[in-house]
Amino acid sequence: MLCEKCKKRTATVFYNENINGKTRAYSLCGDCAAKLREKGNLQDITSMIGSFADPFSALHNDLFGGFFGIPTAKSLSTAKKCEGCGCSYSDIAETGKVGCPACYETFRDELSRMIRSVHGTTVHTGSVPARHRAKQARAEELKRLKKELQDAVQKEDYERAATLRDEVRRLQNESEKEDE
Repeated sequence: MLCEKCKKRTATVFYNENINGKTRAYSLCGDCAAKLREKGNLQDITSMIGSFADPFSALHNDLFGGFFGIPTAKSLSTAKKCEGCGCSYSDIAETGKVGCPACYETFRDELSRMIRSVHGTTVHTGSVPARHRAKQARAEELKRLKKELQDAVQKEDYERAATLRDEVRRLQNESEKEDE
């Protein structure tokens, strides 16, 4: 999802406000959110905590600074760079592309949070074209049956093993006929 304001970078800050019964939701990138925060148009947990505990505001910035994906002044000044290509996380967020394979390791935490916020998970589940779904389902079933067959033989449950063997052969024959 792109930032509503600049329409260039990925939205990492999701902000809801309710004023006089009117609710408004914002989806912003970290840079645009930081600019709005500087102008005082966006309230975040960092500024709320800082206003309650001035003596500890530096500590709160360290603990909660990136909580909403908004970079703090400290994080902007000490931004880490990838050793492989010299790319910073703000470069990746701006272009939507990593610079090199080493970026995935360098920015592991940041990229994981961003990927999880967009996709809901960091594990790729993929999809299968309709014409291959039956073949994939049969292959998974065959794998499961072979494992059960192995377990049955180890437990010396030969009647169950014979039934499973016949089922494995039937699925293998179906696969061979489909391949022809």
